[in-house]
Amino acid sequence: MIFKGIDDQSVEFRITNYQYPEIKEGGWDGNWLNVYLKVKSNCGNWQTVDPSLTTWEVQGLIKWFETLSKNERLEHLEKNFTEPNLSFELLDNQNNALKTFRIKFDLESRPESASDDKQYYVDCIADNEELHRIMNDLRIELERYPER
Repeated sequence: MIFKGIDDQSVEFRITNYQYPEIKEGGWDGNWLNVYLKVKSNCGNWQTVDPSLTTWEVQGLIKWFETLSKNERLEHLEKNFTEPNLSFELLDNQNNALKTFRIKFDLESRPESASDDKQYYVDCIADNEELHRIMNDLRIELERYPER
């Protein structure tokens, strides 16, 4: 799936596999997902693959975008995860017709040449229809790798 950023920026997000595909019984180790990112941004262009999210965290991200798409109140304006590689933050009023959110990259989700004194992110603007598309695309990504 593609997050369309402002100024022709983009983030390709794909779940490529479980971190430990051989573990079938679930629990934390059985639910970590390898996430492929291809980032085209004002901060640079790079690609990474890292076990950044669990199945539960992707489900939570889907819910976050669903809530935004319905103009409902978010519990938290920033969506953080166990591994601090990725985060999503709403930058404006959640009742606006167009919502601006930031995808932030840290640690293993930054470019290999990353500098610790620089922030890496892509800002996106989306209406409710686009937020609904994002939610559905994330759901499709997760269908191949359900909670175990």
